[in-house]
Amino acid sequence: VAPRFGKDIPPVKLEVIRFMYTCASFFAGVGGIDKGFENAGIFKTIYANEFDPFPVKTYEKNFDLKVDCRDIREVKASEIPDFQVMLAGFPCQAFSVAGYRKGFDDEKGRGTLFFELVRIFKEKKPEIIFLENVKNLVSHDNGNTFQVILQELQNEGYSVKFQVLNAMEYGNIPQNRERIYIVAFRNDIAPEEFEFPKATDDTKRIKDIVEEKPV
Repeated sequence: VAPRFGKDIPPVKLEVIRFMYTCASFFAGVGGIDKGFENAGIFKTIYANEFDPFPVKTYEKNFDLKVDCRDIREVKASEIPDFQVMLAGFPCQAFSVAGYRKGFDDEKGRGTLFFELVRIFKEKKPEIIFLENVKNLVSHDNGNTFQVILQELQNEGYSVKFQVLNAMEYGNIPQNRERIYIVAFRNDIAPEEFEFPKATDDTKRIKDIVEEKPV
């Protein structure tokens, strides 16, 4: 409590105001990536875009934020509030081994939605871009698809780091889920060193979390 300099002046409680990085989330789904960032304590999602109305219902239950449900192709960059961190788990069906792997030639247009992100970050110039996708994105079309993505980021002045991580080795989650994570820092604020976290624990098994007496 701050001292009072006069008897009529009430005491003022001094609080430490923590700096928060503002995030904009695209292809937000139910908000899994967003929740992870917010749990870190220094990130706040101020805008989210998700076209599918069903995950939006879950997202809005977990976040005090109204989701923009428009097709991202209809969203102008000028309509998005300024933000510091772009979060995007862009559609993976065009690159996944579980699909036809047509990449940028996907007939449904899912493979080219990455370029909608490019359109937005070219104008908004966020400090950090965080992207997530299936492991096969790295090797799709003999690595050419991934090189296009890296080149787009580098051409706009970003230093890029990437690594395939498996969810079962982080947070002790019993699910074999390999994904490529791409972290891009704008060159003017890029750290000299950046390392992805080391694997933690993978000892938990399905039997450890399944109810003994299912409801």
